[in-house]
Amino acid sequence: MVLPKFDYYSPTSLADALKYLADNQGKGVKVLAGGTDLLVDLRAKVIPDHHRARCQQHHGTNVRIEINKPDPVHVLMGMSRIEGMRGISQKGSKIRIGAMTTITDLERSELIRDLLPSLWDGACSLGSPLVRNRGTLGGNICNARPAADTAIPALAHSAKLVLANSRGARIVDHNDFVTGPGRTIIKPDEILTAIVFEVPENSSGAYYKLANRKALEISVVGAAASIAFNEDGIVTSARIALGAVAPKPLLVTDAAAELVGKKLTSELIASAAHIAEEIAKPITDHRGTKDYRSAMVEVLVRRVIVKSKERFEAKAVQEVVA
Repeated sequence: MVLPKFDYYSPTSLADALKYLADNQGKGVKVLAGGTDLLVDLRAKVIPDHHRARCQQHHGTNVRIEINKPDPVHVLMGMSRIEGMRGISQKGSKIRIGAMTTITDLERSELIRDLLPSLWDGACSLGSPLVRNRGTLGGNICNARPAADTAIPALAHSAKLVLANSRGARIVDHNDFVTGPGRTIIKPDEILTAIVFEVPENSSGAYYKLANRKALEISVVGAAASIAFNEDGIVTSARIALGAVAPKPLLVTDAAAELVGKKLTSELIASAAHIAEEIAKPITDHRGTKDYRSAMVEVLVRRVIVKSKERFEAKAVQEVVA
């Protein structure tokens, strides 16, 4: 596969980058973070979509392929030299993650592991060590894939996205950001600069990814949960998100609402998992069938709720011992 020809621009400040975008709208400028998705997307496909569809039809699967032809890219604007866009910080109950923070940074962060465990799980399961060293949280979210391993838990953890342009900044909810596969509400002159989380007290979470092999694979189904408890173990708030079962990461609010105000029992967990299965809208493609994905939604949602409960209980025991 051969990359097309393009120019490369490397700003040294966010102001410089935003001005360049503002001055070159409509000229094919694309923001480059880690490049682990973008550079692959720019290459010519080894298996064209029409051949892939023909192969799937030959095997009798119900295929629905949506081909999004991206706009031509003439300039890649690299963000690696801009200071202040990488790092993890905490202020009170808020955690701020710079958009250029790598997946490896998330994986190695004790703060993320303890306070945003779903996101930590997602970081640990994404790609290979080489991909995690290059890939960024901002890039994974902006790539807007329904199965993105950090986007699904970020949605479960109520992520807010800071989008900046030369005139100022705005904050949008992650659930409103993605509109479809590879599509977002970000404007041509905007850059995602940070992802902000408000962490509830006594919260826990988990993310599970089901794929056709154990590593280096896009998920067939993904599920993430973020659940907060009171001292008696009653759920005070909950969010459950699914991946690869809808055109974008899917927040299943009815399933999460089933848990609030109650103690987690096996029957309650099974009920919430069944509701999530009914809400999911999977399709059949070359990774899995619609029926298989639906069945696995129930399995994975049950697992992430149970894992969240186990982590909360383990943390409570540690606090008592300490």
